[in-house]
Amino acid sequence: MIPLLKLTVVFISIVILLSRKWNLGLALLLASVAAGLLFAHPLPEIGRDILLTSVDLLTVRLVLAVVLIMVLAELLRQNEEGSQATQTAGLAGMVESLQELISDGRIVIAALPALIGLLPMIGGAIFSAPLVDEVGDRLGASGERKTFVNYWFRHIWEPVFPLYPSMLLAAELLGLTTAQLARTTWPLTVTAGAGGLLFGLIGLPRRGDRVPSPTHRAQSLRALAVSIWPVALVITLSLTLPVDERLTLIISLIVTIALMMAAKRIPLRDLETILRRRIPWKTVVVIVGALIFRCVLENSGAVVATSNALTDLHIPPAMIAFAVPFIAGLLTGMMAAAYSIGFPVVLPLVVADGGTIAPGWTVWLLMGGFLGTMLSPLHLCLALTRVYFKAEWGPVYRRIASSALLMAATAAMFLLLA
Repeated sequence: MIPLLKLTVVFISIVILLSRKWNLGLALLLASVAAGLLFAHPLPEIGRDILLTSVDLLTVRLVLAVVLIMVLAELLRQNEEGSQATQTAGLAGMVESLQELISDGRIVIAALPALIGLLPMIGGAIFSAPLVDEVGDRLGASGERKTFVNYWFRHIWEPVFPLYPSMLLAAELLGLTTAQLARTTWPLTVTAGAGGLLFGLIGLPRRGDRVPSPTHRAQSLRALAVSIWPVALVITLSLTLPVDERLTLIISLIVTIALMMAAKRIPLRDLETILRRRIPWKTVVVIVGALIFRCVLENSGAVVATSNALTDLHIPPAMIAFAVPFIAGLLTGMMAAAYSIGFPVVLPLVVADGGTIAPGWTVWLLMGGFLGTMLSPLHLCLALTRVYFKAEWGPVYRRIASSALLMAATAAMFLLLA
C-alpha cells in the first residue's frame, strides 16, 4: 500500500504543477526526481537516468520525428508569397476543394476537422472551427452539435496515425512499432467515426452548399490532389521504404519536406523561420520528460512495487489497466500524460517479464488514456471549441460520453476475445 501512496503523491504533484501552467515535460522531469527519491533511488543514479535517457537513440529518434512533423504541418499551413502569385495554404486548399466536391453537408462538416486532424498542429481545433461553423449554420446545427463534430472528428485518427506524437510515444512505451500499434488499434478509429456519425451527424439535413459543375469538380479534384499529396506521400513512404521500421517515418518526412520545398519553391529562410519561431518546442520537452519519467520509475523499482501493491488490493487487472491511464488523461487533458504516467504503472500487470503485450491489452490500455483525455474539460481542443461555439457543457458532454461508451465497449470486446 505504501508504494501506491508514494506514486499517488507524485501524480497529484504533477496535476498541481499543470494547474499552475507548468509545461508537462518539466513537470514530469521534477516528478521523476521526486519519484526516484521516494523509492530510495540515489540522486546520482537519478541524474544518470536523466542524462542517458536524454541522449538515448530512442529519444533522439522520437524527438526528430516530432520536430519534422511540426515542420511539415507549418509548411502546409503557411501561404506562399513572393515572386509567385499568392496561393492558398495546403490545409485551406483541402477544405475548399472538399466543399466543391461534396454536396452532402453532413459529410463536409465531418470531413473538415478530420482532414485538418491529419496533422496534429497546435491550435488545429480553432483552425477548423470557423469552417465547421459555416457549414453547420447552413445545416441548422446547434452550437453544441458543432462543438462535438469539430472536436470529435479532429481526434479520430489519434489511435492509428503515426504523425501524432502521442501515438509515437504510446508505441515506444508499449514496446511496439507504430505499424504494429496501428494494425492493432485501427478498429478504434472506425468506432470513433461511427460514434461521430451516430451522435453528431444523424438528424442533420443532407443539403449542402451547392452542386458544383463538372468543370469545377475537375478543378477541385486537381486542387485536392495538389494540397494533400505531402500527407499521402509521407504515409506511402512510411509503409513501403525498404529500411529499418524505426527510421521509415523520419526518412519519409525528410524526403517529403525536401520535395515540398522544391516543388513550391519555399526558400530555406522560411524553414529557418519555422524552426526558430513557429515550432512549439515545449512539445519536445514533453517527449523527453515522458521518457525520463518512465526510465526513473522502472530503475527505481517504483513500477514493480506499485504494480504489486495494486495486485494485493485484489482489484481486477482490467479495471486497473483502464483506470490508471484514464484518470491521468482526465486530470491533465493531455494524451501524452495519460500514456506516460499510466502505461509504465500498469504494464507489469498485463505483460509477463520480457513478454510482448497482447493486442487486446494494447487496445484496452490505449482506450483508457484516450477516453480520459477526450472527456477532460482541461483538453485544450475541447475548451477552445466550446468557447468558440458558445456551447453549454451538458449537451456537449452527452454526445462525447455516448461516443466514448461505444469506443469503450469496442475495446472491452477486443479484450474479452483476445
